Amino acid sequence: QARDAGFADRQISHRVTIGEWTPITAGVYRLFRRSTRRDRMLGALAALPDAVASHYSAAAIHGLGRLDTSTVSVMVHASTTHRFPGVRVFRTRDLAEHHVDVASGVRVTTAPRTIVDLAAVLRSAHIESVADDAVASGATTWPAIAQVVAEVARRGKAGSAVLRALTEDRLSEDLHGSRLEVLGIRLLTQAGIDGFVQEAEIPWSPGRRFDVAFDEQKLAIEWDSRRWHTQKEAFESDRERDREAALHGWQVIRFTWRDVTVRPGTVVEAVSSILARRTEGRESA
Repeated sequence: QARDAGFADRQISHRVTIGEWTPITAGVYRLFRRSTRRDRMLGALAALPDAVASHYSAAAIHGLGRLDTSTVSVMVHASTTHRFPGVRVFRTRDLAEHHVDVASGVRVTTAPRTIVDLAAVLRSAHIESVADDAVASGATTWPAIAQVVAEVARRGKAGSAVLRALTEDRLSEDLHGSRLEVLGIRLLTQAGIDGFVQEAEIPWSPGRRFDVAFDEQKLAIEWDSRRWHTQKEAFESDRERDREAALHGWQVIRFTWRDVTVRPGTVVEAVSSILARRTEGRESA
């Protein structure tokens, strides 16, 4: 580019010698001070062959949460040996063109591909929360993530087993939804909690129902299957219904698949405590 702009080799060498230009990699020079993470990312994308923003930088571009995106990261083909100051360079042999998008003016791995890549560098619990948040926000979907997993996950590849199990679990949520209700009701019954109605009609909204309702205490339980929790419109609708319930003096508590299957004692304790408190309040009134 410098030669095309009319610079002779001796002029380029002179600018390097006096420190006006700083060599970065073979044939690449820094002409300005890199004051921001975006500067470093753009420099790496310009300097490294076929580089794309990936991992942490891609997460920042896609607005993925629960991550420290201070690390600047790009991805290049595994056959290259290039480095770039201040940038973490990842190498891969399986970056398909449909795993790359253009966002914020740069080439970047797609949101589902970014999640798959992050699975190799994050702990399993961390990538689970990142992926769930990404789906809940609408940045991607579980089928899209599962498709990338099917294309690039392989035996021995870091994060593959974790993400394969995670996508299978999330995509089986149709079964979990109805199963969650069965397990939830069984949990309440075994704990000696009674006096509730299943699929109870909401008093102020005919045609709509609570999963479980304690009419006297004005307490409702909703079993939140992950499939519904991670759909943005349904999530917002649930919160609107919770606000309506509060305006009518009801309290709504929500439990997930993990609550019921991993932390059943917490569920029983919460329901029992809230029932006791609301019963006491009703009697005092």
